[in-house]
Amino acid sequence: MTKKRNINMFLPHVTPNVSDRVAEILKTPMIGQGQEVDKFEAAIKKALNLSYLVAVNTSSAAIKLALDICGVGPGDEVLTTPMTCTLTNHPILEQFAKPIFSDIQADTGNMDPDDVKRRITAKTKAIICTHWGGTPCDLDELNVIARQHNIPVIEDASEAFGAQYHGRSIGLNSRFVAFSFQAIQLITASEGGALAMQMAADYGLAKIKRWYGIDREGRKANILGYYNFDISMVGYGYHMTNVAAAIGLENLNSLSKQKEHRNKMAAIYWKQLANVPGVTLLKQHNDREPSYHFYTILVENRNDFCLKLNDAGIHPSIVHARNDEYSVFGGIRNDLPILDYFSKRYIGLPLHMGTGEEDVNYIVEEIKAGW
Repeated sequence: MTKKRNINMFLPHVTPNVSDRVAEILKTPMIGQGQEVDKFEAAIKKALNLSYLVAVNTSSAAIKLALDICGVGPGDEVLTTPMTCTLTNHPILEQFAKPIFSDIQADTGNMDPDDVKRRITAKTKAIICTHWGGTPCDLDELNVIARQHNIPVIEDASEAFGAQYHGRSIGLNSRFVAFSFQAIQLITASEGGALAMQMAADYGLAKIKRWYGIDREGRKANILGYYNFDISMVGYGYHMTNVAAAIGLENLNSLSKQKEHRNKMAAIYWKQLANVPGVTLLKQHNDREPSYHFYTILVENRNDFCLKLNDAGIHPSIVHARNDEYSVFGGIRNDLPILDYFSKRYIGLPLHMGTGEEDVNYIVEEIKAGW
């Protein structure tokens, strides 16, 4: 009889040198935004081959900056996905705009470009897509639609750091790309985010807006120990601290190791769960490489499935509920048939640095035994 285990859905991965690095920062006069943040930004750009990136305190703040920079405001509409964390869609409300939910693909959980086409109106000012579980969306198709209507694509890549699309890092394919370094993400800074951009003008605005509208590089010190500057635009307190950046910098060193491990564990799921009664696997793409924040399957009798796994010490999760369930976003929609199908069946399985081969094989064994 196989011994019962305790396998959590998520587990933060912190490299051994983080404690010493943070202790060093805490002994310095600068624990807020400073050179450590600059180093973290530079390291991310090098790792993903990016040109423009600003570190911020959450991925939601990154999305808010993107919406603000591209001029989304009261009365505007933003086409977005309901299959995501609420962090994706709250910024739309913060801009006093209206989220318009697009349907998703049954075999990926990602936004369906064909449905996006049907929902664009003269009021649409941006498209936000989320890479569900770390699997990139159909970015070429979404960006073609966006260009036809002269609006930007904003990628919520909170779960897709290190993923690739057509051989290019996520971060290089759309005008704005938001990353997350929250506690359970592949690379954690305990909390934090970043906004990648393709245009120097967007980058300049993002740097100023993340720090209360102050041009920290352009301001000049005066004899009073203060600075001479003007504030000409609305800004926010979205900056990252040196403490968070130090954590992120150390953990970023584990990127290659984490990707290798997660790909290896995912390969076991792909192979061993194929053709299991009651289980439907999502689509594997030859033109993109997921980051595998978790592994998604569709199951019949989901409640029974989860009870069975919980009894075996395995803790799966739906991770994110469909956002139209929440009254703040307007309540349940009846025009999202694929979302209805997907949201009643999907479940996330653990896939992180704390799940080894024995753990994944144990999960597969329990699933194959039925529920």
